[in-house]
Amino acid sequence: MKILALLLILFCSCSKSITTNDVSSNRLKWVSTKAVNYEFTLQISCYCAVERIGPHLIKVLNDKIISVNNLPYDVTKTGPLMTIDELIAYIKTSIDKNPYIKKVEYNSVLGYPEHVYFDFVKEIADEEVGFEITNFKINS
Repeated sequence: MKILALLLILFCSCSKSITTNDVSSNRLKWVSTKAVNYEFTLQISCYCAVERIGPHLIKVLNDKIISVNNLPYDVTKTGPLMTIDELIAYIKTSIDKNPYIKKVEYNSVLGYPEHVYFDFVKEIADEEVGFEITNFKINS
């Protein structure tokens, strides 16, 4: 019972309302970087195939994913993955659906999303999705 109470306190204390304004202001930060060549590690949290979850080292060249885990990007092996621009668009679309829970944390300098979590419907299990971006690096 103590653990449940602690989890509820932690959940409630870190819950933050994310708006489309947050998405827009961070998207402007991201666009101002003019980054089209970059890499990052993506960890996906979902009720999905192990191959989809990762972690995936994603390399982007000219705003297109060219490799995942140092192999040519093959959507049949990992499922669809997203560039930062695509992830930002996904976040906006998801927020517009008014999910039950929405949590997004952005990099304060570059504006890309670092932690994303959506639980779209309270009454449905296993439709939640989360993304964590680490080891972000802009390449020349």
